[in-house]
Amino acid sequence: MEQQATQREQLNTVNQSLVFLAFIIFSILLSFWAVLIQRRQLVGTMEGTARAVECLPEIFPIRCAAGSIVLGALGFFLCLALRAWEAAAQGDDPAARHSAGVNLAASLFVFLAALLRLDDLQSTQLRENTPSADSTLPA
Repeated sequence: MEQQATQREQLNTVNQSLVFLAFIIFSILLSFWAVLIQRRQLVGTMEGTARAVECLPEIFPIRCAAGSIVLGALGFFLCLALRAWEAAAQGDDPAARHSAGVNLAASLFVFLAALLRLDDLQSTQLRENTPSADSTLPA
């Protein structure tokens, strides 16, 4: 009976992993869409069709959504790595402890990289939308 409960828990974890992998794939598709929009903007600028470029959607909200989605999914995988590390730390297998530690560190680095990228995206957008001190001075 205990083995069946463990297997159900493992199946639940695998199912959740599939959902979060789908979120990552969706995030990649959003990023791909944003790059296609940028490409259309560049081509429109090169061809001098400014009106067509103005009709394209804004890229920032798309990239922000993609970054947020991937950050949430990576948070899930970071939690899984932490649970595996905690379980391995209670065991007697040094190879499993080492592997779990390496995987936890890798998950943490990937999560932090995504967090930094999202922060950079948002702070860059904020700087671009903030008027400079020179532009607020009266003429």
